[in-house]
Amino acid sequence: MMSAEPVNGRGVAAVVDLWARRASEAVPSVAVRVHRSGSWTVVEVEGEMDVQVVALVADLVGVDTTRVVFDLQRVTFMDAAGLSAVGGSIRHRAMGAGGSVRLVAPSRSARRLLMLAGCARVFPAFDSLEEAMSAPLGTGSTRSARGR
Repeated sequence: MMSAEPVNGRGVAAVVDLWARRASEAVPSVAVRVHRSGSWTVVEVEGEMDVQVVALVADLVGVDTTRVVFDLQRVTFMDAAGLSAVGGSIRHRAMGAGGSVRLVAPSRSARRLLMLAGCARVFPAFDSLEEAMSAPLGTGSTRSARGR
């Protein structure tokens, strides 16, 4: 189940319930918030970034986006499909148009997958949203390749 709604005029937020509620269990979900900040589209992900997030992120970001920042500091789990959401068609469109896809403070789980997949150097990662958006295009990461 997915719901999407405007967020203070800044963009759209969507929440996806990944599993039906079971008696006395918390419902795992992911929240995705998308908003514009200057020339950047900011995608904040909180929770599990897996196959159910790919289409949602693509829908919320749109096709004309050339500068995207993924804030991954609250990602609790990320698999190959989650990596695809970051590095798939959004990245190809952005790079093809001379833009960029950047990461902000990937969580330990996200950082581990990026390292295992050999993508840590492909996606510039920054310590803060401000750093990610203010660094010139083509600028590398402020985070070490091994993370913190």
